[in-house]
Amino acid sequence: MRRGFKTWCESTSESYRTALGLRPQDPLDPRDLAAHLGVMVWTPEEVPGLARDSLQQLVDRDPDSWSAVTIRHDDTDLTIVNSAHVPNRRRSSLTHELAHLILDHGPGRIDVSPEGHLLLNSFEQEQEKEADWLTGTLLVPRAGLIIAYRSSQDPEVLSNRFGVSADMLNWRLRMTGVATQARRARNWSRRTSPSRS
Repeated sequence: MRRGFKTWCESTSESYRTALGLRPQDPLDPRDLAAHLGVMVWTPEEVPGLARDSLQQLVDRDPDSWSAVTIRHDDTDLTIVNSAHVPNRRRSSLTHELAHLILDHGPGRIDVSPEGHLLLNSFEQEQEKEADWLTGTLLVPRAGLIIAYRSSQDPEVLSNRFGVSADMLNWRLRMTGVATQARRARNWSRRTSPSRS
């Protein structure tokens, strides 16, 4: 990732959270962020005119083939989120789509196969990495993780607090170094504290 990008993400996360009236340690509802950005959010069930067979394919027969997609029509952005996924995954998927918009990433190219299937034909790996990182900072900002970690080091408690999966929480703990820094601070405190006799 480009120099200074991670710091920019933390600063950007703080700005959006402040605009939404959130403290660093508060959970972010990505639907509130979407509304703030002027992005409409639907599930497949809300797509007008979607054929029943297509709906069943998306949410019943093959729900693991997609998470979310953003479509731009004129000046309006619409994100469709997979309703078959668990709430934490939907939150992450929606935030990831919003991260692409915040980062002003260009759209991928989509073609239609002779059978009528949509095929995504461009995938910018660097853009995906950037969107992943911004997603993490929006949902679990480093400043908020430091505050929350002082109250509890239990990953389940922390993931519930931020409304994210255990995988997302553990990834943020590793990437931010919060757990390592807290452990070093405790060890330093023990070594420098006067012994009691």
